[in-house]
Amino acid sequence: MSELDDAEVVPRGEVLITGATGFLGGSLLSRLLDERVPVRALVRSPAKAMQLAVRGVETIVGDVSEPDAVKRAVDNVAVVYHLAGKLLEPGEALDEYRRTHVEGTKLLLECCQGQPRLERFVHCSTTGVLGATGDRRADETAELRPTNVYEATKAEAELAVQATWADGFPAVVARPGLVYGPGDLHLVKFFRTVLRRQFRPIGRRPVWLHPIYIDDMTDALIRCGVRPSAVGECFHLAGPQPVSLEHLAATIADAGGTTLPRGRIPLPAARALAVVGDSLPARLKPSAPLTRSRLAFLTHSRTYGVTKAQHLLEFVAPTDLPTGMARTVAWYRQHGYLPPDVAA
Repeated sequence: MSELDDAEVVPRGEVLITGATGFLGGSLLSRLLDERVPVRALVRSPAKAMQLAVRGVETIVGDVSEPDAVKRAVDNVAVVYHLAGKLLEPGEALDEYRRTHVEGTKLLLECCQGQPRLERFVHCSTTGVLGATGDRRADETAELRPTNVYEATKAEAELAVQATWADGFPAVVARPGLVYGPGDLHLVKFFRTVLRRQFRPIGRRPVWLHPIYIDDMTDALIRCGVRPSAVGECFHLAGPQPVSLEHLAATIADAGGTTLPRGRIPLPAARALAVVGDSLPARLKPSAPLTRSRLAFLTHSRTYGVTKAQHLLEFVAPTDLPTGMARTVAWYRQHGYLPPDVAA
């Protein structure tokens, strides 16, 4: 089953989204607006708040760590989708991750306590809290093993949400896999590298990842907000099967009309290049070919069991990898993030 039943297509009552201007939050917001669900958004940028207001969204300007703004944002809402987060970026202050992920989540939970109309609190965590899993799929009971400040603070926030279950708070923890699709800018550099025929696998061992297309991820989040069976549960939300990084790159290449070059990069050479990348000033790190965090992404398998979502949410991601990648490459080209053809 991949589409929601008519009786439970969307949440009832007003919905609050934090992180509504991000990739995942924006997709969820558009879906809810299409279904004519009243949406409220907590937005840091006044300019972006105005853009959402034009679309019919009630906006609260403020940060998830500001008590007054959060109190106004959660007032009388039925469902909260807490998607605000800070992706791992070279040179970013470590305190920013704790402020956004941990302090912001705890404040949001505190302000939601006692809200008379609140039916569901969906917290967007990440499968990254489990760290590298190896080739064996990790389920929701696996030990938390974060490997960087982003994953560590997301893990701490997730534990704060799970602690509310004992008091009957209607919270759900959603752990997305590798979300991709139109609107995402986090992976565009990887797409460029592949389509310029500059990507080669690192080392001899296959590396496994677990992607999910953005529309499928949005459907899964909505299920978390409407299914009674979701309350008090944690879900891994990813595609039916993991894919190797090499296959992922080959699918991108095929969607872009090219092929992967032959050969592999020796692991020692990649490690040396990553050390050089990490030694660069913060302003130059984003342009480095490799850093240790990127090397970890390219050399460590991360795969997850998804049967719990299949059983309790009746969710199976329907979009196959070639279809999703073709749509993504087309969107990147349409919006100027990739050249219109390989030769360019």
